[in-house]
Amino acid sequence: MKLIKVMIVDDEMIVRRGLKCCIDWSSNCFEIVAEKADGTSALNYMEHNQTDLIVTDIKMPEMDGLELMRRARQGGSGAKFLILSGYDDFAYAQKALRYGAADYILKPIKEEELLNSLFRIRSEFFPEIKTSLLLYPERYSNTIKQVLSYVDINLDQPELSLKMIADNVLFMSGSYLSKLFLKETGYKFSTFLTIKRMEKAWLLLHTSRDITVYEIADQTGFGNNPQYFSTVFKKFYGKSPTEFKG
Repeated sequence: MKLIKVMIVDDEMIVRRGLKCCIDWSSNCFEIVAEKADGTSALNYMEHNQTDLIVTDIKMPEMDGLELMRRARQGGSGAKFLILSGYDDFAYAQKALRYGAADYILKPIKEEELLNSLFRIRSEFFPEIKTSLLLYPERYSNTIKQVLSYVDINLDQPELSLKMIADNVLFMSGSYLSKLFLKETGYKFSTFLTIKRMEKAWLLLHTSRDITVYEIADQTGFGNNPQYFSTVFKKFYGKSPTEFKG
């Protein structure tokens, strides 16, 4: 499976480590190929190595993220940029977008926000990358196998949650089950459930020509809230369900 090659650029080692560990990159079709502490060393790396996506801080010594992006563009690089910044200043965002940034998010980075940004970038700029959950049920405990089976059967239920499964199906601690699910699958349950629902929505769109957005929302656990479903779908795939159907 082809993976999107990612370089993380940030002068703080703890941030670089946090970005590497906060999500399962490979399961979402990304591969971290390099880490750099400043724009100069990042630019040098790009001159000799393929890099598809640069996740970079704005403020760094020697060469900051915006200058890195500007010089990369001048050098003909087609790499996409996801800008990170602790500065809640729209002027930075404007400049980053003017230089061609694919997205811009603020520190401290939230896992869900990072994943949503990566999903949008993947969908918009790397449509050839197949997006699917990477699950290995044969490696999992019976408990996690039961969770996966229950989700498959009840994906259309809006109240579906790990706490509900823990309380009403497995009769165990929700906190323990959450940690076990993350440890064995590499996914937070909320992330897993969103991807699962989006994959089903995509399949319905491509196999049921006359299906409505309302019907898809109902069959993927969004109940009678097609507007919220459409919002989540667009964040995930970069296009609305209606645009996909068109």
